Amino acid sequence: MPVGTLPGDGRASGPNRVEALDFTHTGPGALAGRYLRTFWQPVFVAADLPAGRSVPIRIMDEQLTLYRGETGTAHLVAFRCAHRGTQLSTGWVEGDDLRCFYHGWKYDATGQCIEQPAEPEPFCGRISIRAFPTEEYIGLIFAYLGEGQPPLLPRYPEFEDSDSALEAGRADWPCNFFQRNENTPDLTHVAFVHRQSSPAIPRMESATETDFGIAVSVSYPDGSASTARLQMPNKSQFRLPPRSADEVRGRDNVFWRVPVDDDNHVSFSATVMHLTPEAARQAADKPRIANGADHLQRIRELGDSVLAGAAHISDVMQGPYDRVTIMEVQDYVSMVGQGNNVDRGLDHPGRADLGIVLLRKVWERELQALADGRPLTQWDRTPLPGP
Repeated sequence: MPVGTLPGDGRASGPNRVEALDFTHTGPGALAGRYLRTFWQPVFVAADLPAGRSVPIRIMDEQLTLYRGETGTAHLVAFRCAHRGTQLSTGWVEGDDLRCFYHGWKYDATGQCIEQPAEPEPFCGRISIRAFPTEEYIGLIFAYLGEGQPPLLPRYPEFEDSDSALEAGRADWPCNFFQRNENTPDLTHVAFVHRQSSPAIPRMESATETDFGIAVSVSYPDGSASTARLQMPNKSQFRLPPRSADEVRGRDNVFWRVPVDDDNHVSFSATVMHLTPEAARQAADKPRIANGADHLQRIRELGDSVLAGAAHISDVMQGPYDRVTIMEVQDYVSMVGQGNNVDRGLDHPGRADLGIVLLRKVWERELQALADGRPLTQWDRTPLPGP
């Protein structure tokens, strides 16, 4: 599709159009929240949840209880006990059930109450709390928070290579998830935010809707080209060059930008390194967690110091930090610096922003279809480019 054209007008109409333009509010009753809940979303790094433990989580402005049964299976249920409202994550995991800390009411993985120890005539059969489907895959725990039967969880065969090492991670950011979403099709920012890596300013060639989401292509003065792909609704996937001789081909990466609430989100990630057989043997049974707590704290501290004016980004670039840290601080400054939740009505998009304009139109169209009760687009999973 040539520059300046979009697939259809993409304009929503009717009484729900204002809500269809709201991509940032993702609570259970919000239109964008209902849309995101029609997809599986990662909610936790699997290695961070040992057997027999429960934790409180907040996803899409909804408080929930995640626990791993003593059998090793992860379960997701409501945040509070139906008895007196105590936070269930403070209780005890017993087998694959969860017992409330306050009065010992016990729930199974479906949310059904199965014990009320202090009741002479238990009425368990009338008591249940919400429970949600979960699956553990490529180092992450996924949940389906929508209504009805969940779709199949998308699979990533390239992440299942036996000669590989897998890293799963999360990064918590104090800004709305859609700001990270819009950064994926924005290839112009690289020349300025990451100028040490690619100072050439690209020329926009095309912004296209595909069977997986959005594809944006640019060209550079030296004749090279680049394409960014955003998989609807909130996922990006790409391949990076190997970093060591132990890697036989590029690193595969997939990221999900998942709302915590309207002002914060989590970037969940999975990275797989395809290794030589010997390196794979050495890495076997050693799952690694990307983005450790110390690293994330450093990113936020450096980024916040730049935003507060106590430092400049050039100080970070010249400091004793590795390339990944510098690039993450640069992204943090550029996106958190927009504010926690952007008013897109104040934007002035230009020709270089065709990918962002297209992304907004597609999101608006899908939200309007949901509001009107019409079928939603069934997005495919894009394969990665060649090695």
